[in-house]
Amino acid sequence: MRSLALVLTALLLGACVQTRVAGYVDPAYRGGPKIGSMVVAADTQRLGEREALESAAVAELGARGVRAVRMIDLVPPTRPGGPQVEAAAIRTAGVRAVLRIAVDQRGVTTRFIPPTYVSDPFFPYGGYGYGYGPYRGPFTGAVTGGGWVQEPTARYDATLEDTGNHATIWKADAVARGNSSADFADLAAKVAQDLVDRLQRDGVI
Repeated sequence: MRSLALVLTALLLGACVQTRVAGYVDPAYRGGPKIGSMVVAADTQRLGEREALESAAVAELGARGVRAVRMIDLVPPTRPGGPQVEAAAIRTAGVRAVLRIAVDQRGVTTRFIPPTYVSDPFFPYGGYGYGYGPYRGPFTGAVTGGGWVQEPTARYDATLEDTGNHATIWKADAVARGNSSADFADLAAKVAQDLVDRLQRDGVI
C-alpha cells in the first residue's frame, strides 16, 4: 500500500512539475560500497518547503531500501539547534552519510496562454444550404481559456557527505518548474524524489 501511495504521489507531482537533475560522484567513491543509511537535511527557512524536501527524500530512499531519517525529527525547529547539536544528533542516528539539500534560487515566471476557439455544432451559422434547411457553421466564436498564469521555478543544490571523514561523496544540482496550480512545496517534493533517483542511477545507493 505504501509503495502504491508513493507511485500515485509521483504521478500526480510529475503531471504538474518538470525537473532537470545533474549529479557527480567523487572518483574515490565510484564503484564502492552502496550507502545504506543517511540523514536528509533541507536548508530552507520555509517550514512547508523543508518538510516537503525531507519527507519526500526519506520516503523515496526507504522505497529503495535505504534507511533514512529527517533532520527535522532529529533536531526539531521548536528546540535549540546549531551545528554542534546537529552533529551530535547525526552521531546518535548512526548513519553513513548526510544528504543536504539547499534551495539556491526561487522565483515566479509569468506566461500567457492563448485562448482556444471551439466550434458549436448546435449553433446555426449562416442561412439555408443545399435546400436542406439551416446549416451549422464550423466556427461560432466560442472561446475557452486564455490569459496570464504564474508558474513557480526554483534551483536546488544537493551534497552527500560521509559522516566518518566528512568528505563529499556526491554533488548535484536541480531545477524545477511547476504549472499554475503548483507551489514551492510541490517543486521541493518532486526534486527530492528525482535527486534520490539520480543517487541510485549514479551508483551511490
